[in-house]
Amino acid sequence: MKRSLLVCAPIAFLIAACSSDSTSPIQISAADVDQAAVISASDATAEDVSILSASDMTMSGGAVQSVAGGALMLSRIPASAAPSYVWTFGDGCTFNQTSSRFTCPPITSGGLTLNRDYAFYAANQSAQTAYDANLTASANFHVSVTGVHVADAGADTVSRDRSLTVSGLSGAETSRTWNGTGTRDDGGYRTGADAKRTYHVSDAVTVSNVVVNLPRSSNPWPISGSITRVISGTGSVVKSGVSKSFSLDRTVTITFNGTQYATVSVGNNTYTLDLSTGVATKN
Repeated sequence: MKRSLLVCAPIAFLIAACSSDSTSPIQISAADVDQAAVISASDATAEDVSILSASDMTMSGGAVQSVAGGALMLSRIPASAAPSYVWTFGDGCTFNQTSSRFTCPPITSGGLTLNRDYAFYAANQSAQTAYDANLTASANFHVSVTGVHVADAGADTVSRDRSLTVSGLSGAETSRTWNGTGTRDDGGYRTGADAKRTYHVSDAVTVSNVVVNLPRSSNPWPISGSITRVISGTGSVVKSGVSKSFSLDRTVTITFNGTQYATVSVGNNTYTLDLSTGVATKN
């Protein structure tokens, strides 16, 4: 993660103009605004990947195991991956005849509460009362997450909602493809060696052709596709007792490549996101 503040650029969205801040320890540039957007997007994207894994496990019959601290993780994700999020849909989901969906009891872990419901569909889009490896063609997962997640050098207060559809399920699968949309209303902060950065943002999220290979035991990370976040909100930087606020209006795109490290693009800058920890480092 980039730690130094750049020289101020003459951009219109700064709360205070650079010419009036010649003695200020804070000079905010477009790159600083980009970084704030990346910080807010990275944590949510690491969770997105865990949600996809948990959804896959629902269809794959993966077991649940306890780990140190009483958390739960997906047993088919290698322990060496050390996922930042450890959601599993677990047991107790029941089929609702009225909605033709499975509803599940809430799960709370690490300060966050996950609510979810899902549905299985045949090729003709008729709802199914159970997953069938041969006959289920697609599935839709509705997932919401709320609470406070402690992250690396900070924390995030989150309210996130997603509707995700996976296709290509019927028959002998070698891969699955995810698409969907979501919304997010998050706030948080990160404390670095030079400054403390905060944000409060709202997102419109689009999941586009995110492909995962099977079996997930040897393919824990998406191999292709992207997640795009149109982010708006506010941020601030506090340095040497001085605070400066700014507006956020950015589009952040995360592109997957089959490894633990995804590429994050915002403006003219790129970052490398560790999907295991949710931490992005400027390239």
